[in-house]
Amino acid sequence: MPNENKYMTYEHLLELRQNHAAWRLLRADYCPMVAAFFFQAFIGPKRRGIEAQELLENLDTFLYDCSGQNGEFARSPKDYLEMWADSSYGWLRKYEYRGDWYYDLTAPAQKAVEWLLSLHKQDFIGTESRLRTVFNLLHEIAQETDTDAEHRLAYLTSQQEKIAAEIKVIEETGEVRPRLDDIQIKERFLQAESTATAILADFREVEENFRELTRKVQADIVKWTKGKGELLEKIFSESDIIRKSEQGRSFMAFWRFLMLSQQQDDLRETLQQVESREAIRPMVQEHSLADINREWVQAAAAVQKTLGQLSAQLRRYVDEDYLREERNIYRLIQNIESKAVDRKGQGLSGMIMTMNTLPKVHMPMERRLFAPPKRIRLESPELTAGDGGTGSLAAIFDQVVVDKEKLKAHVADLLQERNEVTLAEVLAVYPLELGLAELLGYLVLASRDAAEFTEERLEKIVFERDGRKLQAVCQQVIFRKGAGHS
Repeated sequence: MPNENKYMTYEHLLELRQNHAAWRLLRADYCPMVAAFFFQAFIGPKRRGIEAQELLENLDTFLYDCSGQNGEFARSPKDYLEMWADSSYGWLRKYEYRGDWYYDLTAPAQKAVEWLLSLHKQDFIGTESRLRTVFNLLHEIAQETDTDAEHRLAYLTSQQEKIAAEIKVIEETGEVRPRLDDIQIKERFLQAESTATAILADFREVEENFRELTRKVQADIVKWTKGKGELLEKIFSESDIIRKSEQGRSFMAFWRFLMLSQQQDDLRETLQQVESREAIRPMVQEHSLADINREWVQAAAAVQKTLGQLSAQLRRYVDEDYLREERNIYRLIQNIESKAVDRKGQGLSGMIMTMNTLPKVHMPMERRLFAPPKRIRLESPELTAGDGGTGSLAAIFDQVVVDKEKLKAHVADLLQERNEVTLAEVLAVYPLELGLAELLGYLVLASRDAAEFTEERLEKIVFERDGRKLQAVCQQVIFRKGAGHS
């Protein structure tokens, strides 16, 4: 509590009231409109970056609906978006991505909206599950940090006795007694849903913290006046500081844990098992966590993108002539400003410039259409040496193996009756059984056998996994007889 006292002084709260974006939103006269729209557009559907035109149309519709109830609003939808994205407000972040402009909610704006959301009266508040969570966390800290051998043996022995007693009861009776009643199940499910949603909210603040560190590094680089060697050393040290900070290490640990296929499969299977329980089945539609893993990945990927901006700065500033060109630019700007001050009040005499050549005009339709670059992502997880004394070898035998000879036989079978066949036609006869791994096997087979990849035409490949229909979009692939399949 002493550490929190400095945040609850009159001076600090007065500064927050004047400068903090969240408090500024709560003070705004049209706060109900802003908070309702932010929840409807971003927080409710759990969306992040929204294209500017789409958000503008959503706001236009939202303001029209609100105007019918409370009168006209003073500004247009476009003016509102530009105003909210201004640094003096700080409620939206406007950024460019692949030639288009996007808006995303800032961390302070999300805090303000979620605080308003927390004011509604809750029909059910679980306290027993949260109390157990506190006890379990404290016990985990105490047990996992205790290096006393006697204490550890005593704990493991007590756990062994409990497990042995439960096994004995099951063997004697053949029944498994539920350890949670309906109320406890409901409590724990709501707490899990609240924590999972809170993780999404935390990502915006984590991303904002990383972005602030990135801006600091960029500002230091722009003002750099020493040699390039010292500049590179500073960039690398700042990058290490961000990634090795407590927040950086916590985020990277979360990312590594989330991206493990075993963890994703375990989460998906556990959610299916939990949501089938009779006690919480009526709550699943309103509090479903079926898509939480995908939402976590999207939010964490946005943070990873922010971290990647430091690497982009490396490529930009490593140029040999960067420092010299930067100083020349500032010198030119200073000369222009100086001449502008000298000419103040002298009118436009002597400032007319003639051009000896005609300007080149490029019509909009003459430009080439944008083609997204092909990116290759390589992941190199850290490997740790083991002694082989612990763990299970079952995971080694549970790997997905694609039989390439079987795929080749499928293609060859269809090519016996025709001269060419597309990948979609092959999959119509032999549907995917192993998902994306099997589809990737077909693509590798096509590249090795000189099959034709048609970039102008795309094919939609539909397959099932865990009872859900999924769709993959890829270039049209055409296998021909005589290209390794005859």
